[in-house]
Amino acid sequence: MRRGFALLLGALALTSCREPASRESPGAIPEQPAAARPSQAPQRAPAVVVPEYRLRIDPATHTVDARLEIELLKADSIHLLFRGEWDGYPGLDSRLRKLEAWGPSGALRVAMGAGQLGPAHHIVEVTRPQHITVGFTMVLTPPEHSRYYHRVSQLDADGGHLLGADLLPRVWAGPPRQGPLRARIWFSGLPRSWRVATNERRAGTGYEIDEVMGAVFVVGRLRTHRQSLGPRSLTTAIHGRWPVPDERVVNAVNQIAGALHRIAGDGWAAGDHLLGAGRVPSAIPGLSTGGQVIGRSAIVYVGGSGPGELEFRRWMYTTAHELMHWYIPTAFRFRGTPPSWFAEGFTDYMALKTLLVGELIAPQDFLDEIGVRLMRYRESPLYGERSIAEAQADFWEEDAYHYIYDGGAAAAFLLDLGFQDRGGSLERALKQLRRSTPVTQESLKAALAAIPENAWIEDWLASGANPDWDARLERYRLARRSGDSLVSLDDWATDVLSSIRP
Repeated sequence: MRRGFALLLGALALTSCREPASRESPGAIPEQPAAARPSQAPQRAPAVVVPEYRLRIDPATHTVDARLEIELLKADSIHLLFRGEWDGYPGLDSRLRKLEAWGPSGALRVAMGAGQLGPAHHIVEVTRPQHITVGFTMVLTPPEHSRYYHRVSQLDADGGHLLGADLLPRVWAGPPRQGPLRARIWFSGLPRSWRVATNERRAGTGYEIDEVMGAVFVVGRLRTHRQSLGPRSLTTAIHGRWPVPDERVVNAVNQIAGALHRIAGDGWAAGDHLLGAGRVPSAIPGLSTGGQVIGRSAIVYVGGSGPGELEFRRWMYTTAHELMHWYIPTAFRFRGTPPSWFAEGFTDYMALKTLLVGELIAPQDFLDEIGVRLMRYRESPLYGERSIAEAQADFWEEDAYHYIYDGGAAAAFLLDLGFQDRGGSLERALKQLRRSTPVTQESLKAALAAIPENAWIEDWLASGANPDWDARLERYRLARRSGDSLVSLDDWATDVLSSIRP
């Protein structure tokens, strides 16, 4: 499911989100245990190693057999740091099997869990310069519920995704230290008709990796489509058995990406982008969608046994949300961490808007989704008790998480209507804000409150004072009807929101 969080892994920006209709309290992924960090100032110049990986994949057994080749020019122990835990993913630490190492003279001792960075930090003891081979097996056992599927590397009979962040170790000659880690990767054993899609550079029959933690590979019987959008491209790699024809998947991506292109302008970075569109294997229970963004790569899955149209609809919502993260908050150079109500709430709203603009959802469906978010926000136990800004201190607590996410989306909707009433738009206000560097909490608030109709945002952030939602909706000729839905009394709101005013 879509779960919203932003994570920095060195220079890597990773965002993973959850489907809004079925959410749970997420857990953060630590880069490494907080009690022990790689040395920032090593006592001597460390040897630079560029490991070469040869990965043999076996989809039938969900396994990846890896051989890691290192040319060690100095006598120095090899440190391997795997991703050993993530409290949001069950059993990640049990995926690593058969870690061993050898050199020209035979086997080398591997001290398992002997490093200072925790039980996933292993050390290969080396006494002289030599060529070293490290072998290990990753058993990518599928999770017990589809909501977990997108979070880490997966491999199934129809395809999967392989993430450097959890499949491959971080490798150092000598003590661990900060900085990007390069690598070279070759694949072998790919079943007939399988292909690899990635943004990494080709180097002969393999790939050059500038940062292992940011590497993403989509593998399988891929059906690919490439879309050009000005100075950038987006390749969609579809795999798995989908409940709808591929043409509908491609059309949805084209519409979402086209709307994002018009909204973000040069705020969406130039270059090649990748979307892995996968289907969770049918044997894994649970109707859910989930996705994450890692640099210029995105992964979105749909899973379950529900009606095909329902699954596809959820996948569209999640895809729009994940691709919007290439703009919000990525394009805004905040001083410090972007506020969660903006990074996730505004992303959620603008994703819905792209679906409306692309005619992927009907105007009433758009209003229904907004109505659901507004209702959940107003029914939160935190409503009227804490401001959105205050609640961010407890972001990972379930009530605060939902409150911030839904409140941010509802606020973005009301702000957009205010701008539209003056002939502007929220996307135009954000474009102007992005030109200020760095973006601060104050400059963000000032940009949103630039017209009198939107001045309420200042008290809303400062003290939690809510606007009169019903009165403001009535001003824009909207009304709440039975349940959580909104209805437009004269179609003005959906008419103006159905186009983009950059």
